[in-house]
Amino acid sequence: MKQGILLLSAILVPMSATLAASDVEQRYTRSADAMAAAKSSGWSGSVGLGAVVTSGNTETTNLSGDAVAKLDQENWRHKFEAAALLTEDKGTKTAERYMAGYKVDYKLDARSYLFTALRAEFDKFSGFDEQLSATAGYGYRVLDSQSDTLDLEIGAGVRQNKFNNGNTESESVGRAALDYIHRFSGGNAEFRQGILVLAGENNTSVDSVSAIRANLISSIAMEAALKIKHNSDPMEDRENTDSITSLSLVYGF
Repeated sequence: MKQGILLLSAILVPMSATLAASDVEQRYTRSADAMAAAKSSGWSGSVGLGAVVTSGNTETTNLSGDAVAKLDQENWRHKFEAAALLTEDKGTKTAERYMAGYKVDYKLDARSYLFTALRAEFDKFSGFDEQLSATAGYGYRVLDSQSDTLDLEIGAGVRQNKFNNGNTESESVGRAALDYIHRFSGGNAEFRQGILVLAGENNTSVDSVSAIRANLISSIAMEAALKIKHNSDPMEDRENTDSITSLSLVYGF
């Protein structure tokens, strides 16, 4: 578990400060080095850096980064994830988003498991300064083959929303999630679809990630992704939905 804590720190530290877009590549290089060192401990994952075109509350050119690390043991399964989006327009920062999450599964049998999930989002162009959530529930691996993996989860927990105007609200939430991976024949490409729904009395958020990844050489791959974030009740001057279309270079281990 100490290794997991060190790995999470390696992911979060580059994303926690307010960064200029020119710093992103250097920060992610250090993250990649830390995650590569974890490979000998049984971890697997990836670090990606790419250019982004956004629509919704912000329409400009950006830099984005993503990091994922997983550890699958006999009874436990761990997953750390983090993401960052930074935008500058003529030297002025116009968009800023960070996300970090940790989920641990306890396996009941080959397909069923219990999970606990923590998630933190800091999104400057959604109307929410912070969205923090802690949930727990039950998951079931519907598909588990060489080509396809599908996990479905349902649970409940709490969420705290902090708005741009300084107001804060806490609420109970229901959680539903889908995580699907299809591996194409030959093992050189895969498609991923993830959906996370947190439904509360004051706001329902939906996060969708659709991505296709193709290996280039060795541990380097190219990934095209569409990320959609929807809030049912943002602030009055904000749109409900933001979309991000990205093309990233990914280092996997």
